[in-house]
Amino acid sequence: MLAINAFRFSVRHLLDEHTVSLRESEGEPPLRCGGLPAVALTQDVDRASAVGSWLMYLNDQLGDCTIAAMGHMYGAWSQYATACEALFADSTIEGTYSRVGGYVPGDPSTDGGCVMQEVLYDQKIHGMADTSGRVHKVAGYAALGNPADEELLGQVLDVFGSVYVGINVQQAMEEEFSRGLPWGWDPGAPTIGGHAICLQRRLGAGDAPLEYVTWGALQPATFAFQAGAAEEAWAVVTEDWLNANGTTVEGLDLQQLLADMRYV
Repeated sequence: MLAINAFRFSVRHLLDEHTVSLRESEGEPPLRCGGLPAVALTQDVDRASAVGSWLMYLNDQLGDCTIAAMGHMYGAWSQYATACEALFADSTIEGTYSRVGGYVPGDPSTDGGCVMQEVLYDQKIHGMADTSGRVHKVAGYAALGNPADEELLGQVLDVFGSVYVGINVQQAMEEEFSRGLPWGWDPGAPTIGGHAICLQRRLGAGDAPLEYVTWGALQPATFAFQAGAAEEAWAVVTEDWLNANGTTVEGLDLQQLLADMRYV
């Protein structure tokens, strides 16, 4: 069993006036030019089972969860789009964490986590090179207006291949993870820090239909967990999420999605 406090929960939340909402605003539909395809709550959306490796990416040693989650998302995007999973060296993960968060290797006082939005901006500019040397970059991103919206979570996962989620952590979650139990949410329990994870599967039935990648594994959770724990959630567009025809796996044009997001 993993020791309590073996993991670092480090994500600083920042939403500013430039954040784009995917929910309706002043009568406009999400992603203005047509919106997202409907996904029934009873429909399974799986962007996880084809991925062979969910690596730790140093998140058992450092508060680099925001960077580790990006590595997991790049892996899923590339696997589902090209059947070739992108993997990253720990040195690349650490270097990205240092560039974005100011971490100085060997100096614990600088291990303070990152702002998720700053990570996304960095990945749009710099990206990360996988172990084969290919650079993966973010092309655009937008915040979900309500990170607990069950319908929208399914739509974003279906269309964009992942949801980048920032959560508050309660002490029980460490024990639940170690024992393979689903995450729930206790409204009366204190939080002990922030954490970044990515949603990769949403089942159409069951008590714990949401499955996130965190600490090198898939972790099931309830909708109540998402509603209580989530501080922010992001839809991310990347060229990894393309097929040979120049569209997303679901057939949507990348440039149209970027124009719709208005965050490019």
